[in-house]
Amino acid sequence: MAQRFSGQLLREKRIAAGIRPELLALQIDRSVWSVAEYERGTVQPPIPVLSRIADVLGCALTDLLTDTTATAA
Repeated sequence: MAQRFSGQLLREKRIAAGIRPELLALQIDRSVWSVAEYERGTVQPPIPVLSRIADVLGCALTDLLTDTTATAA
């Protein structure tokens, strides 16, 4: 099963955790712009940063990934 980082899942997890983008950026040592780009899906965070994001949000790293395998209809 192929998986890829999902900016939409990041945004959903961040909101569910009640964390503002500014606080997430501070806690992962990145800019607010970077967090916004991650959430838009225009930039993928490096694995070490993705791991820190998961830690801050209190979720598994795999919770921020989406299945890219096409399902047969």
